[in-house]
Amino acid sequence: MFITFALITLLGALGMLLQKNVVMAGLCMVAAFFGVAGLFVLLANPVAAAFQVIVYTGAIMVLVLFVIMMLNSHEEEKAEVAHPIQRWLSLALLAAMGFGAVKLVLASGGLKDLATRGEALPRAMNLQAVGSTLFADHLLGFEVAGLLLLAAMIGAVALTKRNL
Repeated sequence: MFITFALITLLGALGMLLQKNVVMAGLCMVAAFFGVAGLFVLLANPVAAAFQVIVYTGAIMVLVLFVIMMLNSHEEEKAEVAHPIQRWLSLALLAAMGFGAVKLVLASGGLKDLATRGEALPRAMNLQAVGSTLFADHLLGFEVAGLLLLAAMIGAVALTKRNL
């Protein structure tokens, strides 16, 4: 199952990068988000999987596709000047980051080291724990985020209304 969800995520991300049509790239991003949600389910974290589907696949992609349709630009513009040095530098940076990630994963030891040291293994989250933590310990941050999103929505409506 891991390989299936990892392939869905990787193919969706590659499709998003290689698409010239921005609407199709957005739909490939939805596939990548669903693959990540499946990986969260395999990690025994259904809360994160539900948040991934609801927040990213639902809300964020609707917002992205709405902006794409509002801007009415379905074709990507050609670059004015080609910079081949950027391509080589980005590939070198990608290789260095990939090497570092593989090195960190191999050096971590994973959950087996926690079990042998006698430490408690991490438990899966449930909705009751998320809700009590969110509304008890982080209530101020939750309310500030809500006000910030409200202000952004009002600003977006004001900018759109002016152009109509």
